Amino acid sequence: MMKAGKIFALSILAGLLAGGILAGINMALIQPYTAILADIEMERRLADGEFDEDEFGAQLQSIYFSQQYVSLAIGVAAGAMMGGAFVASRIRMDPIKVAILIAGIAWFVLYVIPAVKYPPSPEAAFNPDIAATNLMLLAGYTVVSGLAATSIAVGFRKVKRKEKMFGAAALYLAVVAGAFFAFPDYQSEDDLFLHLPILNAWRSAISLSITTFWFSLGIVCGLLWKYGNKRSENAT
Repeated sequence: MMKAGKIFALSILAGLLAGGILAGINMALIQPYTAILADIEMERRLADGEFDEDEFGAQLQSIYFSQQYVSLAIGVAAGAMMGGAFVASRIRMDPIKVAILIAGIAWFVLYVIPAVKYPPSPEAAFNPDIAATNLMLLAGYTVVSGLAATSIAVGFRKVKRKEKMFGAAALYLAVVAGAFFAFPDYQSEDDLFLHLPILNAWRSAISLSITTFWFSLGIVCGLLWKYGNKRSENAT
């Protein structure tokens, strides 16, 4: 079995690779829709007489920067999380299967559940004031979802009944359902006036990029863990 330090190193490497994949998908799929939404937002501001070309250009470049380079930071953080989960779980399965399982759970808990409550908002992308509110709500709901999943997983580790997975899943869904109704709703009025095919295509592109990121991270982590494990066994 590999040492924890090596697991984390390989996991962070996998995170960098997956982050690079995410950045590439963002450039290929999301940025074209972002440019369309930027044109719509620019026309709206011109109509309202509040357009500042330099400020808007800086905002747009900031969005593009985050889509490309923040993806690498997300990859490193997600890779470290994958390594920690692998070390803590001690699941005796093929490393690739374990990695995909962990990545799938993380994708569901940290992306799907929060996105159902707070889907991506074009207005939040271009309005810093709205973005702050949206980000605070999304981050809070994501933290609740992540902590609930982690706490329940730790609590059910010592349960030896075969049905524990179903019990843990049911308890998690009950917790996030309670959080769903406890957290305030957020719906941008400006988003409702967007052409729905464009809005849905933009959100679908984001969903595809995040989904690809998590499962590519799982596959790469699994391959590196398996390779590292074999190297450790051969060394002994």
